[in-house]
Amino acid sequence: MKATTIRMEDAVLERVDSLAKALNRSRTWVVNQAVQRFLGYEEWFIHEVKSGIREAENGDLASDKEVAERFARWGADAD
Repeated sequence: MKATTIRMEDAVLERVDSLAKALNRSRTWVVNQAVQRFLGYEEWFIHEVKSGIREAENGDLASDKEVAERFARWGADAD
């Protein structure tokens, strides 16, 4: 594991420390968990956006009728 230095607002660091204390974990553990969760979400999001763009470029889109039917099932008006 490599060490790094980051700057964060005092209020954010206080929240990190408070969470670390509540979980009986180190500040490093909390920050690592936060970074891992952030990266996991952002990587997933980028993958999904790129997948959606590929589908759109291939013409794999819902028709107006399909969208309206789906909204109707939810009790919403798609117009």
